[in-house]
Amino acid sequence: MSEKQYLLDKTLERWKGRRVAVGVGSETSFSGILEDFDEEVILLREVTDYAGNRAKELIVKIDDLNWITLL
Repeated sequence: MSEKQYLLDKTLERWKGRRVAVGVGSETSFSGILEDFDEEVILLREVTDYAGNRAKELIVKIDDLNWITLL
């Protein structure tokens, strides 16, 4: 496991259960509560996109994330 992956795992573990915002692709962003993650995906619940649309859950491939912030 690379050092960067270790830092990501450590940070996401600390952020579990808290609201985060994620950038996916070049233009799309979502916010939601970080429910869980593994080496391939993150799972958000109570999701809202930049336009205000809501969803119960969203799975995003970690490789597709541009950024993630704690809100």
